[in-house]
Amino acid sequence: MTVARVIHISYEATFTVNMCNGGNQEMLTSRYAVAGRGVVSEAFDGDIVVLDLDSGRYFSFTDSGCALWEGLVEGVAPEALLHDGAPYTTDDIEGFVEKLVEYKLLVAVAEPANTLAPAATVEKLAQAREKPEVTVFDDLADLFLADPIHDVDEQAGWPVVNKA
Repeated sequence: MTVARVIHISYEATFTVNMCNGGNQEMLTSRYAVAGRGVVSEAFDGDIVVLDLDSGRYFSFTDSGCALWEGLVEGVAPEALLHDGAPYTTDDIEGFVEKLVEYKLLVAVAEPANTLAPAATVEKLAQAREKPEVTVFDDLADLFLADPIHDVDEQAGWPVVNKA
């Protein structure tokens, strides 16, 4: 059964998305890639931090979110990252991917998605105990966006940014 859901986006047009079995099938089967050179990520002791150099915001994920991020940036289809016993559902994965796209961390690409996740990602997904969630931080945005050569007050030094 196919149901149509209307989604309103405040700064763009309204459009209709076909929903299959309660989820957006195209979103779940698409391949995703990092949105651009301004989006960088690093793993620290099993956690992943993603930095958007254009906005100065940085992002962290729950345990399943970290594993999903790894799979998604490897080009694995979101639906291929769901496994038996997972603490999350297809709807949770869809919501997670929607947030990553909304925050301009990932973009859908035309190439076919991988249907198998790397073994290390599968292992992390099996160990995950939380639903995938994204936490956004903007407390250091001013510092990330500052030019440390040209925007710093000479007398005060780093990290004091010129007011003018």
